[in-house]
Amino acid sequence: MMNISFYKLAAAMLLTAYANLAYAEPNANALGQNLYLTIGGYGCAACHGKYANGAGNVGGNIRGASLEQLNHALENEPTMKLLGDAFAPEQREQVIQYLASLGAMPLVEWRIADETNVKALQLVPKQLSQLVVKNDTLAAVAVDLSPLAIKQTLHIEPLDTQAVQFVAPASSVSLQVEGQVLQLTVNE
Repeated sequence: MMNISFYKLAAAMLLTAYANLAYAEPNANALGQNLYLTIGGYGCAACHGKYANGAGNVGGNIRGASLEQLNHALENEPTMKLLGDAFAPEQREQVIQYLASLGAMPLVEWRIADETNVKALQLVPKQLSQLVVKNDTLAAVAVDLSPLAIKQTLHIEPLDTQAVQFVAPASSVSLQVEGQVLQLTVNE
């Protein structure tokens, strides 16, 4: 009988642990990112870009925006007023936390277009950065990220934007896609 009680106790402990894991509160940044992408039915990305960098959209770059800036925009900017009622106070804080995490990383923007182009940027070595690549062509592109010590290829559909976080390398590197070159030089 002791064995049956032990197994019941172990099963109950496993079920409790699973329930706690399954219903655990998600990471606040993940909540903020989800709100950023979906609030009001269309999200902040419609005007500020998928990664809050503006991306040539009407809203501009809001990475690192403060709660005061968000509240001011929700009260005073005509388009932002439409979202005013959609944002609960705690949701505003979650979005701001997400934007703060983006603002803390240097932004490396690269636009892939049909014309040949070379873009050069400087980075601080060993600093977490975010590469945001906008594909302005009508064909899918693949960016080999191995020069950034990332063992993956970033696949970007036509007219889409994708991003990846990386630690800036200790030496200069280049990324290339069909006549497009991004040269990342490292400040020493």
